[in-house]
Amino acid sequence: MDVLIKDALILTQDARREIVRGDILVQDGKISKIAKSIRADADEKIDAKGKLAFPGLVNAHTHIPMSLFRGYAEGMVLHDWLEKKIWPAEAKLKPRHIRAGSMLSILEMVRSGTTCFNEMYIAHMDEVCRAVLETGIRASVGHGLFDLVKKTDAKDELKNGTSLVEKWSGKSPLLNISMAPHAPYTCSEELILLAKGHARKKSLKFHMHISETRKEVFDSLREKGKRPVEYLHSLGVLDENTVLAHGSWVTKRESALAGKAGASISHNPVANLKLATGGICPLHEYLEAGANIALGTDGTASNNCHNMLETMKFAQLMQSHLYWDPLRVSIQNVWDFATMNGAKALGFNAGSIAPGKEADIVLADLRSSNLAPLHDARNLLFSMHPGNITDVLIAGKPILREGKFTELDEQKIIGEAQEAAEDLVSP
Repeated sequence: MDVLIKDALILTQDARREIVRGDILVQDGKISKIAKSIRADADEKIDAKGKLAFPGLVNAHTHIPMSLFRGYAEGMVLHDWLEKKIWPAEAKLKPRHIRAGSMLSILEMVRSGTTCFNEMYIAHMDEVCRAVLETGIRASVGHGLFDLVKKTDAKDELKNGTSLVEKWSGKSPLLNISMAPHAPYTCSEELILLAKGHARKKSLKFHMHISETRKEVFDSLREKGKRPVEYLHSLGVLDENTVLAHGSWVTKRESALAGKAGASISHNPVANLKLATGGICPLHEYLEAGANIALGTDGTASNNCHNMLETMKFAQLMQSHLYWDPLRVSIQNVWDFATMNGAKALGFNAGSIAPGKEADIVLADLRSSNLAPLHDARNLLFSMHPGNITDVLIAGKPILREGKFTELDEQKIIGEAQEAAEDLVSP
């Protein structure tokens, strides 16, 4: 399907980070041309006058079935929240719950300009993969692996991850499968090494929680004699295909280890604030060390939304507050984190509007009171909200057009999610 987007203000996010006005031609799912004016016989033409075109946002850390727990058990400390509410509800999960939560989250992500996400969850992951292919979104999906918590054998637990790889790898260019051991405190050394070994053998991404809380760091020092990132470094699992979620409670040495390895860090500012984990991820130190920084929302149970626009704003404000300097982590840095860097972290040829890139493109209506006047399109990360998003293309296919889904029955999906949520949390 060929699509011609006409007369847009384009935030290219290409190598020069240009903002230009013109047309975008999409052919066979990829961006083929950007010019001031393009004449082509496209299957669909989109009038983008008065709109901003920017690369689809990449949510680098999610648990999308957990949208069913949005707003459930508020006002609790983290461990009580998990042990008394979330884990008992998760014990009831069936495939239909995973599907309902996944579909609901994908609706929300698309409406807020997200075209790609990085998923880790604990059960019925076939349903997440089916939801990705049914909706046409782009994703990296891994089965969250635990052996210490479940008291299972590491080799047996590994099969949850490897079976997902065997079943779904190569099914679609929209879907990558990762190996996703949950965290150093829930996974044995054997499981971590087995998972990384399989990831390297199959050229997969390796997705893991790390250094989210201060308690996690103290426990690691007491039990292993090393901080969490130091521990992963000692195991040899840090490299350019490693995606570390959170990474907030780290030393400069740990930032340097992650950076030297070329690892990616998914910073999740809103979830960290809501869960009161303390500490602010030191993005400047990671940047100086050479790490690839991306952004994520985490799950809706710990964030309440999958709004990457909000995440971008919080990320920049928190770094300005941390360093007493609004330029230490710039607005342009944050756009890079949410687009190019996220795509790099997940292994997709996306994240910028440039010839040859995957046509994951979002249009926002600039003729809105909250976006006027326009001085610099980059600054819209402080004021844009999902209500400004009108159109979303993924792999060149229009998923959202003028605020309406082209193929998905939004109200049906919302209704099914409500029913599934009530089933999970009922006495």
